[in-house]
Amino acid sequence: MGDIVPRNQLVKQGVQGIAGIGGGVGLLILKAIASAGFVPGLIAGGIVGIAGLVIASSKEDRTAGMIAVGAGALTIVASIPGIGGAVGWLMPVAGIGLIIAGAVSLFRFLRNLRRRSR
Repeated sequence: MGDIVPRNQLVKQGVQGIAGIGGGVGLLILKAIASAGFVPGLIAGGIVGIAGLVIASSKEDRTAGMIAVGAGALTIVASIPGIGGAVGWLMPVAGIGLIIAGAVSLFRFLRNLRRRSR
């Protein structure tokens, strides 16, 4: 129970926690932009999607890049009048889910960091 957690696992938990919380907040912000109208949603979704394609060009970051591409596409679809309401509910749900998952990962990181410092 009081075993020292390996450093690579500790780093992974910390990165997942920060990325989860940041991604969740980002999705909530993108939802607010998509709700502002089609043009702002198209611009923001396009920027996030293109940034995701750039990130995905690296083999190590391919998963993160594809997630960003998906978030950009979801933002564009959520900003389309008529269709946006049917898809738009997914963004806050996913954002809150990411924030919760990130918080759990950060909690584990802090707990294991405390175990290492003893």
